[in-house]
Amino acid sequence: MGQTPLDLTSLQETLPIPATMPYLQAFLNDNPKKAFDCVQLRLKKAKTLNQEIANYFLDRVRVEDDYVRGLQRLAAKAFIADRNSLGTFVNVWDTLFNELNEIIKIHTYLISKIYEEVEGPLREKATSDPEWSQLKPHETNLGKLSREYEEKLQKFNKHRSKSKVGKKADAIESKLIEAQKALEESKVEWQNNWSTYLEKTQAVDLTRWENLKETIARFETIQADTYQKRVEIAGKTLGTVVDYDVQGEIKDFCSKKGQINEVKYAFSIRRKRVTSQNHLDVSSQHRMENIDSHSDGLRSPSAISVNNDHHEAAVPKVVVDSEGYSIPPTESKWDNVSSSNEENDSDSRSETANSWNQEKMRVEIKPTVVPINEEEAAAAMSLVMTHLKSTPTAKKSTLRGRREANSLISSSPTSYEFLESANHPRAASDSETKPRGLRASIFETVNIMSKSGEVTKILVTGEISLQYNFPTVRDHSHSVRIRIDNFETLEKSAPNTSYLRPAPGLVGLYDIDTCLLSLAGGTSVVVMKYQVHIDPESKNIYVPLQVIPHWKCESNLTSLAVSYQVNPECKLKGNLSELSFIVPVDGEVGTVQSKPTGVWSMEKQRIYWQVDDVDLSTPPERKRILARFETGKASNPAPAAVRFLCKGQLLSNISIDIVPSVSNGIGVQEQENSNNPGKFESVFKFQEISCQVSSGKFIASQ
Repeated sequence: MGQTPLDLTSLQETLPIPATMPYLQAFLNDNPKKAFDCVQLRLKKAKTLNQEIANYFLDRVRVEDDYVRGLQRLAAKAFIADRNSLGTFVNVWDTLFNELNEIIKIHTYLISKIYEEVEGPLREKATSDPEWSQLKPHETNLGKLSREYEEKLQKFNKHRSKSKVGKKADAIESKLIEAQKALEESKVEWQNNWSTYLEKTQAVDLTRWENLKETIARFETIQADTYQKRVEIAGKTLGTVVDYDVQGEIKDFCSKKGQINEVKYAFSIRRKRVTSQNHLDVSSQHRMENIDSHSDGLRSPSAISVNNDHHEAAVPKVVVDSEGYSIPPTESKWDNVSSSNEENDSDSRSETANSWNQEKMRVEIKPTVVPINEEEAAAAMSLVMTHLKSTPTAKKSTLRGRREANSLISSSPTSYEFLESANHPRAASDSETKPRGLRASIFETVNIMSKSGEVTKILVTGEISLQYNFPTVRDHSHSVRIRIDNFETLEKSAPNTSYLRPAPGLVGLYDIDTCLLSLAGGTSVVVMKYQVHIDPESKNIYVPLQVIPHWKCESNLTSLAVSYQVNPECKLKGNLSELSFIVPVDGEVGTVQSKPTGVWSMEKQRIYWQVDDVDLSTPPERKRILARFETGKASNPAPAAVRFLCKGQLLSNISIDIVPSVSNGIGVQEQENSNNPGKFESVFKFQEISCQVSSGKFIASQ
């Protein structure tokens, strides 16, 4: 390097621990036994916690299983005794009932996912995780060292408490010195092993919390997917219900059944109108048989009037016995009537046929004609026809808290909104009265490879996340359109089509599925990932720091200097926080000295520095990190890894906002919004947009 290495012999032997290693900072210099017991207790409770949360999900699986079994029992039960009574409503009923099988499949899938991806991994993490298993040998050794330290500490205190005056003063002083030396040796051995154990324990602790966080997030994602399918099923059934035509059912029923009573009435008259003559008129008998065998086909009042006219013209003759009962003719047509009834199936066919046969056995035919009041019959028929032709009048008033059916059909595309508004009147809650909104976050990551301060490779990627602050499907069926400004500066983009749909024919405009986004339960969802286009001639504007490591490697001594300074060409302005450097060093390192203070990892053979924040708006000033390593053999120069974070800024020029004129998919509401543009802007807006840039792989070599 051309300069004499910095003399660091005056530095303290025990280096302070930076705040980024909280376990070392808290427990390294603490009483061995107390510190060891405290860390051990935390690990024990961590395992217990994992088991307890796993038990919760296991019970959740059992509850879901009971629900599925209940649905299966429900699906096996017959609720409709006579399907013919459903009429044209049969399609709605079948769709509603078939929901059960679809819901059973969905919740069976949910059970398997919870068991395989949530409950199982949580339980295995606490029992068979390899990182936790690696701590066992260290715990055994540290338990032994902590006991030895306590014994030597007691021995030292015992010698120190004895009087140093008298004949045995020299012997006491000698024993005290020996006890102190043994105590210091025990402490050194304890700290060497204890620091490694603390580093591993902190890694395990971080990993298990991250695992717990990811597992529960995975559960919520699975649950959101499950209930999205439930929403789709409900929407399908709702569509079938809305399409059902009530007036059509009434007309269908009346067109099929409207003349049954009149036909029976005419038929009864013919059966009972008997004269004293002994033989049937041939033409009259033929017409009666024709009417009897085709009674179901009669549909208009004209058939009845024809028969009445015929009766007035010629009264049929029936042969009767001494008691007044009719004697059937030799060639009876009643069998044909029964077979015709069986062939022409209709609603309640079997019941009609049975009652008809029973009536035939009990009919008393007398030689007298039943008197008929023609005026009353005509008035009754006129009243029936008037009711059938009239259109039902819609009731103008509605109950408080309810909505009219026509309003529901025309203005609500969401199934939950229709069902709950129609069937469950409710008062608006506080959360529903607040303006709805979105939170957005744009995080970018810059990956840099440099040599001697010059950038050789660079890649800037980013992701856009959205969070919907009202996780209720019912009130958030509006579609929201967003605009990504400066979209053309992106090299690549990949939207999450489950939540974000590109607007047809428009660049940088996307429609948000707020219904699905609300199912995330208020958690942030990544809706787009992208890569920033970088001009090779201006790639330095994306690099906030110039970092150069300098090495001087000798057979038993290695010197390292890492110099860094602000890049004045960088687009970022403000503070660069959480700035740290990591450098691996090989060659069997023994003693380490550094300025500023760093943390040396014996296990990973690397040194770590956390330095102060850097103000990117200040004039460039070169700063240096120095370190010296006593080695068993010559080291090999290695690159330095850099980490940083810059909040509130982006390396790209993109921004995101809501397009006020987006169509919300609801005819009436859309018209209202178009008449009052400010109304839409007050309903949907970004409550917060956060930005940050962080380092990915920032590798600087000599």
